[in-house]
Amino acid sequence: MRKFLTFTAVSFILVITLQGQEIKVISAPDTSVILIGDRTGFTVTADIPAGVSAEINSAGDTLAGKIVVLRRDPRDTTRLTDGALRITDRYLITSFDSGTYAIPPFFAERISGDSLIRYYSDYSSLRVLRPDIVLQDTTDVIFDIVAPRTAPVTFSEILPWIIIALIASAMVYLLARFLPRNPLKRFVKPVPPPEPAHIIALRELQALRSEELWQKGEVKEYYSRLSDILRRYIDNRYGISSPELTTDETVRMLHGAAVTTPGQMGLVKEVLSLSDMVKFAKYVPEAGLHETVYGNAQKFVEETREPELNQDQVRPAGATTENPGAGSRGTSGEKGGKNA
Repeated sequence: MRKFLTFTAVSFILVITLQGQEIKVISAPDTSVILIGDRTGFTVTADIPAGVSAEINSAGDTLAGKIVVLRRDPRDTTRLTDGALRITDRYLITSFDSGTYAIPPFFAERISGDSLIRYYSDYSSLRVLRPDIVLQDTTDVIFDIVAPRTAPVTFSEILPWIIIALIASAMVYLLARFLPRNPLKRFVKPVPPPEPAHIIALRELQALRSEELWQKGEVKEYYSRLSDILRRYIDNRYGISSPELTTDETVRMLHGAAVTTPGQMGLVKEVLSLSDMVKFAKYVPEAGLHETVYGNAQKFVEETREPELNQDQVRPAGATTENPGAGSRGTSGEKGGKNA
């Protein structure tokens, strides 16, 4: 009887001692039900008695096949009041497939002599649900295409354009500041001033004489050319469009403008009238009239030529006249256009 009581007492003391050195491991998710793609926490806690050394296993990339570990927080170690050590591991998990998944237990292990002792947590589970979404009926509704979203413009993107604009502005300013106002002027040949009307007319009369048309029997051509030269001279000298007027109209315009003397108007009328008779009436004048008419035309041009300006009267380049309409034709106040 005494042996039995002794054995019972020793067994009780051993049980109490072993229970005091057991490691308690707990593992469970923060919630047991989530939707697909949602995230939740998973906690593993191990209480290790004082004086006991143990290791806790860690999770890999997954907990149970379709449960994915997104993040693991640093391990937290806390000393309890009774001297025990509490070790806590926190995981962030999710799942992209619906279903109910059993999560294997975690364990802590310690070496006792030649033995390896493990202490396991309980199994835990996580249920992943599909969201209950009722799709909108869009069979009768047509929606616009969603416009693309524009990315914001950063300062580093517009900085090169600002620099280019500043350089271009500086170049334009320097060109406008230091280049001559008309840089192409030195390369462009200035347009020579127009020849005076009498120079043109006298040159054409001389060319007509040198062709000797009437001596060749081309009387009509001779008088046609002579009248054209005189009419163009009147147009260039006085601005009277004589080539488009009749002889009488030309004489009246000269008389109305008071630019010629009666004698000079008589010269014009004689040359133009005789030329009209030869051109339109097939009149053949005597041979002596050919030279006479030519001399009258030449005399009219020389008497009504533009007066030559003295050196003091020469206008500077670009100066305008008081009567720009007359131009090289002179003024109406110069009766007859004779030299002073």
